[in-house]
Amino acid sequence: MGLLSKDIRSLDDLLIQGLGELLYTERRISKTLAVLAGKVSDPALRHDIEACQAAGSGNIAQIEEVCRRRDCRPHVTESPAIDGIFISEEELAGEIDDDHVLDIAIAGTVHAAAAYTAARYASLIGRLVGVGRPDCGRLLQAGMTHHQRAAESLRLLAEKRLTPRALAKVGRDPVVVAIAS
Repeated sequence: MGLLSKDIRSLDDLLIQGLGELLYTERRISKTLAVLAGKVSDPALRHDIEACQAAGSGNIAQIEEVCRRRDCRPHVTESPAIDGIFISEEELAGEIDDDHVLDIAIAGTVHAAAAYTAARYASLIGRLVGVGRPDCGRLLQAGMTHHQRAAESLRLLAEKRLTPRALAKVGRDPVVVAIAS
């Protein structure tokens, strides 16, 4: 028996465990994003975080629909990976005094959560298609695409807006810094 889940004896058990972990992940992200949105100073970052949070309920509904179609009831399984991403953010945020630097740290955290979650979706989609349930895989496609787009949007926001803003605040020219790197 696993530390956080029951024994996995078959591919079906693995799918059910994966769906339960994805449910936990989406719920954890939604809850945490509400807190993070209140910590940021950049309006574009707040907008991206709130958009991610708004998509969460639709993603959860899709996962639940996959469970209904497969006639399974997944045990919501904690995800040490997603918990670790957010625990790391909490510890780091407590050490940051500058609002612009905090925005970059939070963008990085949300980016990491989105990238991790997109990978979890991709794994489950592949398994579902592999066991002859492409209909269920298609249901999860929107969640995967949402997280992939969110990760890319946050990466670009940090690169093109948040980092230059933080550098300008301390009098460093972002172009000179980029060339020197």
